[in-house]
Amino acid sequence: MGKKTQHFLAALAVGSSASQAFAAGGGGVTFISYYGMLLHALGVHDHHLMEDLKPLVGAAVTFLITLVIGLIYKSRVSATQDQTPSGKFNLRSIVEMIAEFVHDLAANSIGPEKARPFLPVLFGVFFFILISNLTGLVPGFTPATESINTNLVLGLFIFLVFNYAGVREHGFFGYLRTYAGPVIWMMPFLFAIEIIGMMARPLSLSLRLYGNIFGDHLVLSVFTGLTKLVFPSFLLFFGLLVACLQSFVFTLLSSIYISLATSHDH
Repeated sequence: MGKKTQHFLAALAVGSSASQAFAAGGGGVTFISYYGMLLHALGVHDHHLMEDLKPLVGAAVTFLITLVIGLIYKSRVSATQDQTPSGKFNLRSIVEMIAEFVHDLAANSIGPEKARPFLPVLFGVFFFILISNLTGLVPGFTPATESINTNLVLGLFIFLVFNYAGVREHGFFGYLRTYAGPVIWMMPFLFAIEIIGMMARPLSLSLRLYGNIFGDHLVLSVFTGLTKLVFPSFLLFFGLLVACLQSFVFTLLSSIYISLATSHDH
């Protein structure tokens, strides 16, 4: 059996699994949620409370997966004491490839030296969003990033980070001065506009991520309910692209916000 045939059969299997994870009822499509089953087993029977707690469970699962990957990577690097890439496609190479990608992204946006203190933050945010989005491709698992609450927390976290970066770079009053502009008589007007724009950044980050992830899963659920087989497996490929792209966009915008906060070109 050729590799292409194996890949095609694997896609069919994934499509079948995805189809079985949806149950048509009342003219719509109902998700089977393993997080809901877990909460029900833990004694949570109220439907509204369960829906509110699902993103928390998803975030906890994403955090645990990220933590386990980090610990495995650390143990393998410590065991070999070899910092050079192995050239093999394994967990270590994947983590290092993502780390290098985030490093280059931050260095190009913020600057090689200024970006260094923020690399752990940007890498952690990228990896968390990526893992969360990827878990959403597994039938029965709702990604934490499909909740506006989770995304808002991520946006507020980045809001605190880039404001901290600005205050550390310019001082408190110097940082506020960067929002006033160079023209004295326009300072009050420009300051109000810039502050409103700055306050809207976490909301824009949250809504962008929420809208794309929610829309991706909505399209998947609709076409799964219509076709049941084969076609949803192709949609999972586009879901993979969306998962990676949204991680990139969120991290890129975070880097740009840090760069704007630390820049002296005002």
